[in-house]
Amino acid sequence: MKLVWANALAVATAVMSLGAGAQEASVRITYPPADSIVTGATRIEVAISPPAVVPRVESVKFYANGRLVCTAERQPFGCPWDPGTAVRRNQLRVVVTLSDGTQLKNTLWTKDIEYAEQVRTEAVLVPVIVTHHGRFVGGLQQQDFEILEDEKPQQVSTITSEDSPLDLVVAIDISGSMEDALPDVKNAVRQLLSKLRPGDAVTLLGFNDTTFVAAEREKSRQVREAALDLLSAWGGTALYDATVRALDLVTRQTGRKGVVIFSDGDDRNSLTARDVAMSRVQASDAMLYTIGFGSGATVPKLRASLESYARATGGRPFFPRQVKELDGIFDEIVADLAHQYVLSYAPSNLTRDDRWRNITVRVRKGQYDVRARRGYRASKQALGS
Repeated sequence: MKLVWANALAVATAVMSLGAGAQEASVRITYPPADSIVTGATRIEVAISPPAVVPRVESVKFYANGRLVCTAERQPFGCPWDPGTAVRRNQLRVVVTLSDGTQLKNTLWTKDIEYAEQVRTEAVLVPVIVTHHGRFVGGLQQQDFEILEDEKPQQVSTITSEDSPLDLVVAIDISGSMEDALPDVKNAVRQLLSKLRPGDAVTLLGFNDTTFVAAEREKSRQVREAALDLLSAWGGTALYDATVRALDLVTRQTGRKGVVIFSDGDDRNSLTARDVAMSRVQASDAMLYTIGFGSGATVPKLRASLESYARATGGRPFFPRQVKELDGIFDEIVADLAHQYVLSYAPSNLTRDDRWRNITVRVRKGQYDVRARRGYRASKQALGS
């Protein structure tokens, strides 16, 4: 009887502890997405909330189809996984154990080939920034724009104005080489986030050898800053993996979108090839802003990647020499995104031949400078994504 009472007391104590400190604690598998088709080498990633719970995590166990794949005991909480080349339905399960013995669990299923959706013909989304002598031009309407695809005029279907909410993804390099600079980088990012509008949503990523989601589409300033504070520097750099992951997290809906990627080192750890990452950038309808710091500004191959990523989407590359320059750079990025238009059109050429289609955007009246998405590849995938 004493043993029964002791066990009951222990359970009650654990429940009380959870209720007092982490009653709403939860874990969610953030990648791969539920009901997605997954083949080949990938990663399982999770998000634990609220951020205050993370220091209490003792272990995170990852299971695929009932078998333990790996265990993570420190951030980032991710696990490499290869389901093979055959497309089939997989059950993914994650179990988080906290320091008081409490367990948080989450399960999802990936799709079998029989669940694959049919490809739909979608509109091409084109983010646009318009300036005149360095000043942003606002108040433009749908009829003010002209779009050409391979020099052939297209009909502008819709326009999203600069007043609409922003979906922003910020990916921060937290490799070991960032240890000294990371506190200043956090402060600069904190300033960036503080200048966003109340309805803007932010997804915060940290990446080194792997990529993990610290906060996803978060609108609360307090929650975003708490997630930012948890980032710590260690490991190598997997920039190409992080780029693809960041683009995967941008909303598929029509609207203003932006991705900011900060890296200070050459990529020696990515599973994703450089050309594959570039293809994903070209397929994205989000403006991409890249910031190369340290060797990121001096390694020719990496610098070229950062420049080409940004310019392909209508965004901008930056290569500061000192951390103190970041505040000014982030101010420019916020101003850019605050004046972004998003145009859409249904292409007159419906042939899916995997060829590159050039996009040109003009303002019909006036001498304006226009930065916009440069084109897309007409693959069998959705045009706007």
